[in-house]
This record gives sequence, structure tokens and C-alpha cells, in this order.
Amino acid sequence: MQDKLHDVQINEVKVFDDWVKKFFLNPETSLLDQQLFTIDIYESNDEYMVEAILENHAAKDIKILLRDNEISILVDQPHKPFPKLFHKDKAVIPAAQRKISFPFSICSRRITAEFTQPLLVIRIHKYTPGRATEDIRIE
Repeated sequence: MQDKLHDVQINEVKVFDDWVKKFFLNPETSLLDQQLFTIDIYESNDEYMVEAILENHAAKDIKILLRDNEISILVDQPHKPFPKLFHKDKAVIPAAQRKISFPFSICSRRITAEFTQPLLVIRIHKYTPGRATEDIRIE
């Protein structure tokens, strides 16, 4: 059983490495970095990290959403009038949004976020399970 789990973890690391290369080689990534805000992705022994540089923002301007294998970072930018999105007759923060679609599901893992102006760091723990949620609280 332990060997099977180890094989799955090794395979995930390889899939992640391949995916990161493609993510950063995608011209759309560079364009969104320039137009909206810069994102960087790292890996350590026990977590994946997504960093976003959000200058001139406060934690209250940022919302992080999670859905299966995707993290969305939404940033309200009052100085840039973006049209509002509507969901069930309620206005939703539309502003600037970046989506990061991982090559595997991350929704059952422990995910934490912290914001120290101007850096938002989202940590996806590789081996620690978390509760299923769609909204990640920023510390």
C-alpha cells in the first residue's frame, strides 16, 4: 500500500513539473502577467505555492476561489472600472481574475493563503488533507 502511494506521489510531481513548463511557456500567461497581475508557481518538498504580486491592494480586495483542480484569484480594482459579473441576480467582484488550473485535483488538500502587501502566497499542501471549500480565507 505504501509503495502504491509513493508511486502516485512521484507521478504527481512529474505531471506538475511538465505542467509548470507549459504554463510559463504559454504566451497567454505572459500577457496576463502584464495586463492584470504577475503569478509565479513554485514547489517544495511538501507543498505547491502560487504567488501573485498585487501592488496597491489590501486583503479585502482579494478573493480566492477553489473548484476541483482550479484556483481563481479575483482582485477588485476600484480605480479600473471593469464591468460587474452577475450570478443569481447578485453582483460578483469581477475586476481582475487569474485562473490556475492544476493538472490534478487539489480541492481535498489543505490550502492556506496569506497576504503581505504586495505578495499573496497560496500554499497547497501535498500530503495534508483539508476540508472541501470553495472560498479560501486570506490570513
